[in-house]
Amino acid sequence: MKNPFAFFGLTPSLNIDAKLLRKLYLDLQRGSHPDLVAGDTDANAISEQANANYKILCNPLSLVKAYIDCLGENPDVINTLPKVFLMEMMDLSDAIEEMDRGNVAEMSQVESQLNQYLHALNQEFVGFQSQENPNIRALSEWYQKSKYIGRLRKNFDGIVEI
Repeated sequence: MKNPFAFFGLTPSLNIDAKLLRKLYLDLQRGSHPDLVAGDTDANAISEQANANYKILCNPLSLVKAYIDCLGENPDVINTLPKVFLMEMMDLSDAIEEMDRGNVAEMSQVESQLNQYLHALNQEFVGFQSQENPNIRALSEWYQKSKYIGRLRKNFDGIVEI
């Protein structure tokens, strides 16, 4: 399951044709799903791999990770995010931890900041998709930033749900 692109016979890309991927997924499932091929452990394994690989390629964050991994390049950007970004994230994290859940305006302001970062990252991803060969270092940095913002979003959502 190392290369989800190869599993479906696709060339590694940030621009996966969603209809084609769905068709390939369903074709594999028709021949290997446990409900259709009872008792065949090999078919069951293929069905499980199809589920996992399909999920990877349908999510932009895991798609980028798989794309970077398939290229075999390790740009070594972990813990090398720009200091300005890290300081902004520390401030945002503090704001999430310290916000008054009863203060709707304060929560809206923090959520607005999160949404601004998410919007910027989504726009940046669209830019990468428009490039034939995106810069792997920049793409890896996008991946790290996205993971960071995702953790902050989960923290915010967790506080909101309390």
